[in-house]
Amino acid sequence: MSLALKLPDPAVYHEEEADHDGSADNYAALDGDAAASSDAGCPPLRFSANEERLRNQFVGAFNDARQPGFELYIAVRDVTDDLKHAGALPETVVKRIKYIAAIPIAFHYRVGYKGNRDRLKDTMTKAISLSIERYFS
Repeated sequence: MSLALKLPDPAVYHEEEADHDGSADNYAALDGDAAASSDAGCPPLRFSANEERLRNQFVGAFNDARQPGFELYIAVRDVTDDLKHAGALPETVVKRIKYIAAIPIAFHYRVGYKGNRDRLKDTMTKAISLSIERYFS
């Protein structure tokens, strides 16, 4: 079975009906340069200083660097307070914490790191619980 594309015969159509040049509007969506130029105005996502401290806690949990739980609590508290003062909803705070934790997970997702990923996921779950508690207190 062949999946060849059958094009219409140009002799069948009248010249005024056939638009062989095409309009710029029809091809604007296919133009890669036009799409890239519209995205160029978006700044890259960066972590604040508090979010960077929280990320370091997640990286430490992944690397099994024993860190006091108090440092995790302080980092979560600061990130939660920042987002709450910015007007973020609780769901947004939880998503942001998951996003901060997802970067170490994504970079270190290899065979043989199951124990490390489990420690990181446990730390992320603890951070989310602390954040929800802080948000509603």
